[in-house]
This record gives sequence, C-alpha cells and structure tokens, in this order.
Amino acid sequence: MADKAGQIGQLVRTLGGQLKGALSEALGLQEPGRDDQAARRVVIGLVARKAVAELVNQAKKHPQRGDLASANPAYVALAELSENHGLPGLALGLKFEAGEISFLDLSLDPETANRIGGAFFDRPMNRMLWRQLKKLVGIKVDRTMLGPVKPIRSPEDFMWPDEGE
Repeated sequence: MADKAGQIGQLVRTLGGQLKGALSEALGLQEPGRDDQAARRVVIGLVARKAVAELVNQAKKHPQRGDLASANPAYVALAELSENHGLPGLALGLKFEAGEISFLDLSLDPETANRIGGAFFDRPMNRMLWRQLKKLVGIKVDRTMLGPVKPIRSPEDFMWPDEGE
C-alpha cells in the first residue's frame, strides 16, 4: 500500500506541475527563461544537499574540519565559516549524549572545555552556523556550475605568427 501511496503522490505532483505550467502559459504569467533558472536551482540544491550529507556522514565517525583544497564544497564552506567567525578549531562532530551532529571548537583546551560544559556550541549558535554552512555550500556549488566554457587548447593546436607555415 505504501508503494501505491508514493506513486499516487508522485502522479499528483506531476499532474499539478503540468496544470500549473499550462495555466500560467495560457494566462501569460510565465516569465521567459524562468524554467532554466528553476531547473538550475533544483540541481544546485541537490548537489549542495549531497555535499552536506557526505560531510555529516564523515562527522558521525570523527569530527571534521574544513578544508579549502577539498573537492567537496561542504568542506570548503566549513573552512570559510571557520575563518569568518575567527574560530580556527571549528569542526562538525557527533554529540554522543544527544546523538546529533553539532558544531564544536577543537581548539579549546580541556580545562576551558570542562568549565563551559564541553566543546560543543549551544543550540542558538549551532543553528546559526548550520544556516550559514548551508548557504555557503549553495554559493560554492553555484559558482562551480558556471556553464560551458571554451576548451583549453594545447600549444600544438595553434600556430604562432613567427613560425611562418
């Protein structure tokens, strides 16, 4: 029964989207080029979620710091978030007591961490950092998806003016 409910829901969403598109086109409410932008946003969102999911899965095993040289935009965004907030030890890790992924400061010495109740940030700071991380990951993915560019040609591909022939 669950499969049929999922299939029916997908069918309703598909038909609803088609109906909305047909009505907006018939009424002249559709903006030119809008579909390309919507499709791009969907792809950016999907890639960004997958990047963050990979970071979270690794953080379940051990705390993860950002890396500016990483191919994963989530690690790059985490490194930039660390720089923006002036927290060189900012990392993402698993809070074993609560079983949730949270931000923590790995640069704290043990005495300071014990005094303030641990290296993990409080809930408001954690939420703010999550929002900023997701926003930065989306920006990073969007920047890397610039579109088609001219291919890089090797020096053998063209003839220099001084070569003559």
